[in-house]
Amino acid sequence: MLSHTLIAALLVSIVNAGHSPEEWKNRTIYQVLTDRFAGPSTSSCDLHNYCGGTWNGLASKLNYISTLGFDAIWISPVIENTPGGYHGYWAKNLSAVNTNFGSPEDLKNLVKEAHEMGMWVMVDVVANHMGGTIGDINTFSPFNQNNHYHDCTGCDSNCDITDFNTLFSENCEHCRLAGLPDLNQDNSYVSSMLNSWIKSLVSDFNFDGIRVDTVPEVKPTFWHTFNEAAGCYAVGEVFNGDPKYVAPFQGAALDGILSYPMFFQIRNVFADQQSFKQLQQLSDDMPNQFQDVTLLGTFVDNHDNVRFLNIKNDRTLYKNALIHVLFSSGIPIIYYGTEQGFSGGNDPECREILWSSNYDTTNDLYQFIKSAVSIRKEKVVWNLAYPQWFWSDDNVGVFSRGNNMLIATTNVGSNNDISKLIPLPGFPSGLKYCDVFDSNYCTTMSNGKLNIQLSGGMPRVLISQ
Repeated sequence: MLSHTLIAALLVSIVNAGHSPEEWKNRTIYQVLTDRFAGPSTSSCDLHNYCGGTWNGLASKLNYISTLGFDAIWISPVIENTPGGYHGYWAKNLSAVNTNFGSPEDLKNLVKEAHEMGMWVMVDVVANHMGGTIGDINTFSPFNQNNHYHDCTGCDSNCDITDFNTLFSENCEHCRLAGLPDLNQDNSYVSSMLNSWIKSLVSDFNFDGIRVDTVPEVKPTFWHTFNEAAGCYAVGEVFNGDPKYVAPFQGAALDGILSYPMFFQIRNVFADQQSFKQLQQLSDDMPNQFQDVTLLGTFVDNHDNVRFLNIKNDRTLYKNALIHVLFSSGIPIIYYGTEQGFSGGNDPECREILWSSNYDTTNDLYQFIKSAVSIRKEKVVWNLAYPQWFWSDDNVGVFSRGNNMLIATTNVGSNNDISKLIPLPGFPSGLKYCDVFDSNYCTTMSNGKLNIQLSGGMPRVLISQ
């Protein structure tokens, strides 16, 4: 008979196999492409194929991420891929790990070392499609039969998806993404195997959460069972800027969704220098559209899009955008290389090798992100009230987090000064605010207004004294 102590230990191990959505709200995530983070000493590689990053390499550089202040990492898919699948999205064998990155023991060790440093690990997963083409399926595991996949009924002559904009589109759910073999989750064998696989993957490697690829391409009812099987927080990719399209997937499909609507507006305002009014409008509307805004993933860069600095090569504008990511709503996600000022273009140019930077911890972006994340954690921003906007015009936005913090950002760019007299109804005269980034700057309420000066185009995080 098992002792009570052993039973308790087993229960703890089961609970620790993943973390709940509520627990993930206090995390700040650093996104990694395993193949590009820590590898050989070569200064360049063919970005269309494997470059040599490994799980052991990533484990050896966890301190670089931890020193930045991040307490979670999102790693690229870990399973065996068809040739060229350095990114992980071309599955071949769900039961095997990608040996280009290392062994199962190496992956377990990465997770173990991250946990010892207080960092959680989110693994990227794909359950919509496999790799290669439909002609390769006899080499796949476990889905090696034609009836495991959708046929071309209702699709164009290439069997590709043609309707990405109709919510819960049968065409999107049934047809192929870029020719990739599209799994049929209506087949009970397929759905049960996928659910068993994700449960085992999270448990076997002790992952803390999952990021789910290509969510609109599969029926929400399946994703709901998939999320339950994983037993942890799941955040999904819905690559669309319309909240009316994105929001219905939260809850009906997964715990959280990547906030592409916010991504596009952040880029509009800070990279393209459009009006802050559209950012305020989106922020004000989101709680009425999403089931839980605090579970969305907020970001300004990722592996599928041109980097911010490629669109607008201005680090000051970038810092303003990063402050919005870290201090607005949702769970912040910062893409690797952001701290090194990477400026790659379209995929795969936005998937640069990080070791070419020599992991420089002295540059302005690394130090800025380190300070901003530290302030976010010190002020426990995730527990503060949802952003309340007090000002937005073409060039400046000001919103509060809680009762004593004001976030002021601008899109005027580097070497430009701007000041605004911001009305703050109900705030007492004489109330003093000081900038956590610049201890020499303070400003005081007078006659219901606060004069905020943004020097050199830099943002401010103002705390009442």
